[in-house]
Amino acid sequence: MATSHKDSQASPHLKSALAEFLQAHPAFQTTSFIDDLRKREFSRLDEQGHIYLDYTGGGLYADSQIREHTDMLGYRVFSNPHSTNPTSEATTELIERARSYILDYFNASPHEYVAILTSNATGAIKPVGEAYPFRPGDHYVLTFDNHNSVNGIRDFARPKGAEVTYVPVIPPELRIDEGRMHRYLGQAHFDGNNLLAYLAQSNFSGVRHSLDWIEEAGEFPARWAR
Repeated sequence: MATSHKDSQASPHLKSALAEFLQAHPAFQTTSFIDDLRKREFSRLDEQGHIYLDYTGGGLYADSQIREHTDMLGYRVFSNPHSTNPTSEATTELIERARSYILDYFNASPHEYVAILTSNATGAIKPVGEAYPFRPGDHYVLTFDNHNSVNGIRDFARPKGAEVTYVPVIPPELRIDEGRMHRYLGQAHFDGNNLLAYLAQSNFSGVRHSLDWIEEAGEFPARWAR
């Protein structure tokens, strides 16, 4: 979602409203570095009169990213990574560096994990829904504020007879309803192919959820993949 804020810029009351806001919330002035980042990396927002809000759908690319990618493509030659030639090897090197960076970021051992690169979140999650062996009576449990791509697994679970259940979040802090989470996990069949889709941080609210539920799901009598 992007909305114009030209009217608010032209308002004669803007400065006084800002002064009142800063008086009521003095700590807001400590976030000036975000304003600097916006001017440096996202100046096109102000130039075109936009306030960008759709971070649940995707983040904006920074100006420095555009410059660096343009420079890289301008002085290097890349080709299909499945061939054997200098341009192919250059592409393969970038892909492997990206995989290594991702594993290092998550402190994940390359002996235990593999970073699979996909076009987007939907492309990464869809194969899970397609391949997961849901059966009648199984349970697919997910949190209310999960990524929209995770919702798509419903379309694979329901036709196979699995029950889809959402764990709500409780306002105002939008934390997971732990009572319902415990109840839903306990309702699953012991020998079912149950699936729990749990997020570490909500891209809707920014709330960081406790990761303890991932481990606790494995302690229930029912079999849960998570």
